[in-house]
Amino acid sequence: MASSPADDSGGGTEAVLTRHSRVRSVPFQIAVACGVSFTAPGMWDALGGLGAGGAAKPYAVSAANALVYGLFAIVCVAAGAINNRLGLPYGLALGAIGYPIYGAGLYTNNINATTWFMFFGSALCGISAGFFWAAEAAIIIGYPSPKDRAFYLAIWQTAKAAGPIVGGAINLGLNANRSSSGSVGSATYIVFIIIMCFGLPIALCLSPAHKVWRKDGSRVTIHHLPSWGAEFKAVLHMLVSRRILLLLPAFFISYFYNGFVSTFLTSYFTVRARAFSSFFTNFAGIFSSFTVAFLLDRQSIYVKTRAKMAFSAIVLVLIGTWTWATILQKQFYDAETAPIFDWFRGGFGKAYALVFFWTFAGQAFQQFLYWLVGQYATDLSSLLRHTGILRGFEALGQTVAWAMQSEGNANHFVSIGINFGITILAIAPTWIVLSELEHSHETQAETTDEPNNQQKAPHATAASRSE
Repeated sequence: MASSPADDSGGGTEAVLTRHSRVRSVPFQIAVACGVSFTAPGMWDALGGLGAGGAAKPYAVSAANALVYGLFAIVCVAAGAINNRLGLPYGLALGAIGYPIYGAGLYTNNINATTWFMFFGSALCGISAGFFWAAEAAIIIGYPSPKDRAFYLAIWQTAKAAGPIVGGAINLGLNANRSSSGSVGSATYIVFIIIMCFGLPIALCLSPAHKVWRKDGSRVTIHHLPSWGAEFKAVLHMLVSRRILLLLPAFFISYFYNGFVSTFLTSYFTVRARAFSSFFTNFAGIFSSFTVAFLLDRQSIYVKTRAKMAFSAIVLVLIGTWTWATILQKQFYDAETAPIFDWFRGGFGKAYALVFFWTFAGQAFQQFLYWLVGQYATDLSSLLRHTGILRGFEALGQTVAWAMQSEGNANHFVSIGINFGITILAIAPTWIVLSELEHSHETQAETTDEPNNQQKAPHATAASRSE
């Protein structure tokens, strides 16, 4: 990125940060995005960490989650273009609205099996989440400079994991004495719903992209198209581009494991063991996120080399988890009675370790994929379209995954086999994209003294066509 003359020394950089409000700085914007991630999807993940949203039976909740992701997939593809026209602050705010309604739906289903309201909340959450995920991913990848992206992605993953960690601590405190299987206490949901309600006001603190200043003095580059029709046409053009098509299998499978993990926890763990899992497992994601960030931000290693190193390590762990899952599931099916694991007793360790490493590898895979997308995006508008499309297909994968868990007699080997198989199939096309990686394609923009003077990036159009 090009820098202003003030950037020639450390004092000059400090002058840039002093002259322009720190509220417009990248760290503040990331803090806002992380705050919403903590309160909204973080709490959503905390409920998921209980296994089937804390319910005694996973099947209705799995169907509701399939509805969430089905609508999410449809909305998210278009949300990149919509957020580009509305602005990221409004996109993020729209995205935070549906989560408390979803939590309320799980609460009513828990106390009196009111499935209609649970499905209504799930539908609203799915629509809302489409705007949220397209906006948040673009903020986390697009606001920082290219050399800092993996670090801020790790911060984001930490904030996202902090939600389930705090939620898991609440779960653990409220359910620690429940050594049987079944549903969690209803008070658990009330606490989560209250926290989820803070997402909307936090989202409104986000600054528009053209007002944000980076630490090195460079600007976030934006290239708005002149009309709604042009935005949607650009999305369709990108949807059939070679690189996007090659990355679709990886995004489809990246969070596919979540559906099976929920059923696995509900089927084989006591309530307090699931509460422990919802608290502790997320530390695996934090650790793997910073490990991957350390490698991906190492400028001393050629970008293509570090990308291939990270991807190879992640795939090896993923293959190991599904091999392990196959062995354990065979043992469970062969047993006269299906096991129910309480914490730290009778086989808990070998079963829970599988859940831990699913999260370890899954979060690392997510972070890697968004870092990779950031390397190819030419500007924030291009990035919005990328993230909308790819997150939409990620949601499509979760739709299928959760739908597969909505039947009470579903064979777990089918889920394990599909996870394993698509992971293997995603290796070759993703490797092709990595082999073509050279450097960040972000369009350069000179800084100005007026933060409200939005950059139009004269080279963005030509660069976008190359996608």
